[in-house]
Amino acid sequence: MLDPALDYARANRQTHLSRLCHWLRIPSISTTPEHSSDVRRAAEFAAQYLRDMGMPDVEIRETTGHPIVYARYANPQPSNLPTLLIYGHFDVQPTDPEDEWTRPPFEPTLEGETLYARGASDDKGQVFAVLAALESYLKTSGRLPVNVKILLEGEEEITSPSLFPYLRAHADELTADAILIADQDMLDPQHPVIMWGVRGNLYAEIEVRGPAHDLHSGTFGGGVDNPFNVLVRLLAALQDGETRRVLIPGFYDSVEELTDEERALIAQAPIHDGVGLYLTGAPALGGETGYPLAERVSVRPTFEVHGIAGGFTGAGSKTVIPAKATAKVSMRLVPRQTPDEVFEALKSYLHFLCPPTVKLEVRAIGKAHPVKMDYQAPAVQAAAVSYEKGFGHKPIYLRGGGSLPIVYEMIETLKAPVVMIGFGLPDDRTHSPNEKFFLPNFYRGIETVIHYLDVFSKI
Repeated sequence: MLDPALDYARANRQTHLSRLCHWLRIPSISTTPEHSSDVRRAAEFAAQYLRDMGMPDVEIRETTGHPIVYARYANPQPSNLPTLLIYGHFDVQPTDPEDEWTRPPFEPTLEGETLYARGASDDKGQVFAVLAALESYLKTSGRLPVNVKILLEGEEEITSPSLFPYLRAHADELTADAILIADQDMLDPQHPVIMWGVRGNLYAEIEVRGPAHDLHSGTFGGGVDNPFNVLVRLLAALQDGETRRVLIPGFYDSVEELTDEERALIAQAPIHDGVGLYLTGAPALGGETGYPLAERVSVRPTFEVHGIAGGFTGAGSKTVIPAKATAKVSMRLVPRQTPDEVFEALKSYLHFLCPPTVKLEVRAIGKAHPVKMDYQAPAVQAAAVSYEKGFGHKPIYLRGGGSLPIVYEMIETLKAPVVMIGFGLPDDRTHSPNEKFFLPNFYRGIETVIHYLDVFSKI
């Protein structure tokens, strides 16, 4: 089964690229209501592609939001083959700022070996690599080497609000021996990565209200507390200016420290200050003192301010004391920290610091739990073997700095190990203008998944 599938994938590269481009032309932006029909079209494309390749059981299932594509393949023999649940998403980010795109975001553009389009790397291109691997088996051998379930959603870019209740309601149906997610970056075109953890996140909004309405700063300045002044003092009190440690009482009490083995594993990745400076363009790097860059961006908690609103920000001047000022902040969390506990600590500390001259409200907007996986699990090690077969190099093991709420939810609900792989690159500009996908990675990704299905069938 393996060699014919590999031969098919290599012989049909242009066909796979053409179908991927068709999918990329659908502007499936999940966050804007005007694109709801496009998200559905993207679901219909995926469902039809699965039917065309020979998947026997394919459905588009409705949710309270965008639809889910579910498919199932049960190998007729033998009955003891393992079951793999494949997860991915077909929704994409908005394209603003539009004027920074040098190519049309929904008209795939091929330049050399690079494909430019919104969704090319996140996540249509990577999902399609997995689906093309399934097609390569079904079109040559007529069957897959393992039992497969497929779950594709259209709301990942808006934190999957419909998927979480769907998982809980269909947990028995989605039971699997492992869950495969292809939505990650490699270090470079030669060196693949296996993610064995992601940070959690608490996203909050801090609102300070002062006078009943905006005031003239000449008339009332010095007589009332300016909400902006109070807000920036509160924000400054949340982080030490020298060590960059978060100053919320108890914030680090439950932080899990690395073992020597875990620290050595992270140190293998070529993530150093030179790389950080190159990728960010910053004049110098920052972050919590006492930890190398590879740990600061993956296994240490953080505090960030994302936006401050209120008052006057237009051209020219306006001497106004605003009635209110608002800040959006987030904290990346690491294992043993929980979003609820951190939120309560944040709220309590801010109310303790806040003067009686203003009113304070702290609201939680988004929450995600941190996750750490067993990188020695057989399903994960099967991915390591498959990466080496597909790319010619052993993978690097990393903990991800971002947050994937669905990973925690899947582990908690389905009680199966999650295998996190991917074929993107760090400079693919996902969520930014001119998103791209390196096509040699796309083709090698298809072959890697073909190998994975073979290796997974034997564990």
